[in-house]
Amino acid sequence: MKNGSALVVAILLAACGGGNKPVAPAPEPAAAPVAAAPAGTLELGELKFYAGDELGMQMHANGHFEVKTSHAEPGKPAETAWQDVGSIGADGTISSHDGATHGQVKPDGSFVGPEGQVAPFKLDGDALVVADKKITIDDKGILQGGNDMGKPMRIEGATTPGLKRTALVILALLMTGPEPSQQSGGQPAPATAP
Repeated sequence: MKNGSALVVAILLAACGGGNKPVAPAPEPAAAPVAAAPAGTLELGELKFYAGDELGMQMHANGHFEVKTSHAEPGKPAETAWQDVGSIGADGTISSHDGATHGQVKPDGSFVGPEGQVAPFKLDGDALVVADKKITIDDKGILQGGNDMGKPMRIEGATTPGLKRTALVILALLMTGPEPSQQSGGQPAPATAP
């Protein structure tokens, strides 16, 4: 908006210059400074979610996230595999692994489902607010402010405000279940591990 106002002022000043003075060519506009991402912006990148030392979930730079699953049959060792469970876009759109849209993080930090239902959590700057809990990620990637689950939750790669917000949204969606907008009126208890 400031650039538009400056342009209008410049045009008005040139028009009011009057007389037969030669008009100097307009200077090249200076490159706009690169601004920090808006407070509600999500960012995509490699994120790894640990409970203690155990890697349980990861998000890739393309926004797809996976959870580690285990399957054991009697008498056989457990087999682990990674299962694609969905994706998140930089615009805050959440989709399942089959591409169906399940909601979007709005500019005010709220999460709205496909039919307009608002989830029981909200981003507030670099924090996730769930009921009376304010959950953040510290500079070491450790989740702060949630319920103590015994093993600290750590997110590797959450080094920028945008990546921290993305990690918090993913955790909130896991805490509230597959369809946060279809939960009953109760507030989920924040956890420090999925």
